[in-house]
Amino acid sequence: MRRPGPGRGLLPKQHRARDQAELAAETRRFFRRRQRQPHIVRGYFGGPHVRYVLGESPMSF
Repeated sequence: MRRPGPGRGLLPKQHRARDQAELAAETRRFFRRRQRQPHIVRGYFGGPHVRYVLGESPMSF
C-alpha cells in the first residue's frame, strides 16, 4: 500500500501553538470539532480500564 506523498496527505499540516492565546483557540477548535464526532469520542472509552463508562459489562467482550 502506498503512503501519501507531499501534498497528498489525508490530514492537514499541523504546527505548535506560538503563544497561550493560540493554544487556547486551537484547543477550543479541537473540542468543538469532537462534539460533532460522537463516534470518535465513544472510541475513547473502549479500553478495558474505562469500558465501565459505557455501561457495558466487562464480561461481555
